[in-house]
Amino acid sequence: MTTSKLLPRLALAALCALSVPAFAAETGATEESVTLDRPGNGDHEIKEGDKVPDSYKRKELAIDPAKHGLKQPGENEQWVEIKDKYVRVNIPNGTIVEMIDKSSVKK
Repeated sequence: MTTSKLLPRLALAALCALSVPAFAAETGATEESVTLDRPGNGDHEIKEGDKVPDSYKRKELAIDPAKHGLKQPGENEQWVEIKDKYVRVNIPNGTIVEMIDKSSVKK
């Protein structure tokens, strides 16, 4: 086999070999979620993309991200604590933008 045909094949093989671990890591990732107790309605699990109860959109529940080792929220967003998670909420629509386990944050 000539060098001109071998190099592209080696490059393709290397690319395939490097991409396999990346896909394996993605499938092993667990999605953060928290279960809310709703009296009369049972438990309700929420995760990124879901809406939070209206009470978590109140400014009084916002936490200071600097004190908790969190990045600054975007415009119209705030961080709140829900059980063992820090949750970044879009205030106007109540959607969870990001959810982080408290134990994984370095203060």
